[in-house]
Order: sequence, then C-alpha cells, then structure tokens
Amino acid sequence: MPVSESSSSPTHAGPARARRGSGALQKGQQTKAVIVEAALDLATQLGLEGLSIGALAELTRMSKSGVFAHFGSREELQISVIGEYFAHFEQEVFHPALREPRGLPRLGAMVSNWMRLVAQGSQAGCIFISGAVEFDDRPGPVRDALANSVQTWLAAMNRAVIQAKEEGHLRADADEHQVAFEIHGLILALHYEARFLKYPGATALAETGFNHIVARYGSNPPATELAPLSRRKVSVSPR
Repeated sequence: MPVSESSSSPTHAGPARARRGSGALQKGQQTKAVIVEAALDLATQLGLEGLSIGALAELTRMSKSGVFAHFGSREELQISVIGEYFAHFEQEVFHPALREPRGLPRLGAMVSNWMRLVAQGSQAGCIFISGAVEFDDRPGPVRDALANSVQTWLAAMNRAVIQAKEEGHLRADADEHQVAFEIHGLILALHYEARFLKYPGATALAETGFNHIVARYGSNPPATELAPLSRRKVSVSPR
C-alpha cells in the first residue's frame, strides 16, 4: 500500500543517511589525522612557525583549500600539532617508564627515554624546546597550548621525584622542584650540544650530570647510577 511504503521509507532512509554521515565523518577524521601527522613531521624539522598550508598540501597531495577546510586557521593547525606531539611524547617517553618500579628506576627511565629522544632523534627536533624559543614572548592560544603540555610533563617529573623520596631513594628533605629543575637543565644542555653543536660526548655528559644529581640528593647508601645510553634496552623512535 502507498501509505505503508511512505511510512516505511523514512525508517530505512534514516539509518542509511546516518551510516553515510558516519562514514563521511570517519573519513574526514582520518584525513585530518593524516594532515596533522604530516604537519608534525614538518614542525619537528622547521618549527611550528615553519608550517604552511601550501607545504602541507604538497606533502599530502591535497589542495590548499582541502587542507584548510579541516582547520579554521593556521593557529588551530599549530595547536593540533602540539597535541599530537604531546601524544607521541607520552607514548615514547612517559608510558614505557611506567613499567619500571616506582622511585629511581622509574625516574631514571623517564630521563633515559627523554635523553634518547633529544640526542638520537634523527632529523626530528623537540617541539617543547624549539617552540619555547618561537613563542616565549608571544602570548596567545598557541603559546598556552605549548606551555600547558610542557607543564604537564614537568608535573609528571615532579611526581616521579616525590615517589623516589617516598620510596627512600632520595632524601626526605630533597626539594622535588629543585631536582626536577636540574634534570630539565640537563636536557636543555643536551639538546643544545648534541643537536646544535653536534658534540658526540654530550649524552655521556648528561648521564654523568644525572648521576651527580642522584648522588647529591640520594639517600645513603647511594642509589644505583643511570646506565650509559648505549647499554640501555629502551627503544624510542625519533618522534
């Protein structure tokens, strides 16, 4: 009957449209993910300010309008790249360290992974460091996103130091902020000497610096030293 056909049509068309809409949304998300990944590749080499719609269009073999359609602005693209870099950073530096026991083993793994990322990162640079140079005196959403990511990571470092104190690996009176600050300073020095000056002994110096920090703030007897990078089995990719 015409009435039953009329009433049944929306019943079938609705789910069909929903499926098509869901498929289009999924495809759009996949395309956006491809663009962000390509943008991250560029940003680790050229910096966040080196990103351009034209370069991404060429890299992804899309039109400029097609690339721009997924982001309301270049600023939004940069923020997406920061989020993607932080996700990679967590997977390569933080999450593997959680497999280690609380205290110095976990803190040492975090430092070890971070050193490897900085010193042995092929052509990829650290957006946390390069971005700080680009946006240190430029307030706005991009700087806020970058600063929030760095602060989140440094807060995790502080927690690891506190846990080392709780486990008796570091002195109870050790200032966790000071310890984390000194570790962060080692990473910045390593980045400068290993990546900019290409000094081959930079990693060994950074490892020795970390061991000095542990000896200075460690409990008695002294805690185990950080093993040289060449003897560690932690595998961290360039990004």
